[in-house]
Amino acid sequence: MSASERINIRDSLSRAHWCGCFSCSDQDLIEAVRATRSTEVGVVEIYLATRCALESFEPARAS
Repeated sequence: MSASERINIRDSLSRAHWCGCFSCSDQDLIEAVRATRSTEVGVVEIYLATRCALESFEPARAS
């Protein structure tokens, strides 16, 4: 994976490849690209990793 590599969001095979690399769903990948306004692999990867880390710190909700 090179720093300048990009995700082809219109290609389902490209999305599937990157979902596997990032361990995320197709929807998560699409949302990350929209949120970052970037298809650069590094930018999307950092966004997804940060989101995952922040979600792990959220307190459990009482039922």
